Amino acid sequence: MSQTIKHSEETLPTLVSEVADQLREEVLSGVFEPGSPLREVALAKRFAASRQTIREALRSLATLGLLELHERRGVRIPQITPRRAKETYTLRALLESYALRSALVDGRIREAEMRQIEDAYARMAECAHNGDIPGLIEADMHFHWVLCKPSGHELLLDTLQRLQSATRLSILHMKVYGTDAEGEVESHAPILAAVRRRDADGAASAMRDHIQANGERLLLKLIELHSPAN
Repeated sequence: MSQTIKHSEETLPTLVSEVADQLREEVLSGVFEPGSPLREVALAKRFAASRQTIREALRSLATLGLLELHERRGVRIPQITPRRAKETYTLRALLESYALRSALVDGRIREAEMRQIEDAYARMAECAHNGDIPGLIEADMHFHWVLCKPSGHELLLDTLQRLQSATRLSILHMKVYGTDAEGEVESHAPILAAVRRRDADGAASAMRDHIQANGERLLLKLIELHSPAN
């Protein structure tokens, strides 16, 4: 767990950001199990912060889809259910393919954006080679983000940010990558190849196929884990 935040001379917005950043890192690194609660009182004591600060930090993470706020049950790590997984991946397939196609059609993926995309793909390959699964999860999501961000569609990007946070949790807790980290990187290659060709339709199709395939793989693991034999 992270250490208590030193904040005697800090403003409330800064404190909220610091607490949120530490909790976000822990949520995305698998410190908390799906469905586990986060208690305001315990967090306030741990961070030596007011409950108002903790409440604002938790609310900001809920906005990103990393936490769920329940009126009676309090704050919890989202549960991974087949329905939630299917909704997340089907919506991502639709929205990310649209964002990427729009970015290419509008000529928004220029040299600078292309360098970011190439660097993100190289980072995925590096993490896979080193067996760094948490790093690979982050690199995977970053690759998708730099492909979609050039669309410039703010409302769409806000939605995708939330969906990708949910995907991070699903991949992490379900251990979807297993021992095939290299294969996970290679599954992104058709997307990169189409973007290099500036093939808008091909890139959108590759993106959609990739996300749908990953979603189906996750659903199979969920069904396996929820079967009576387990």
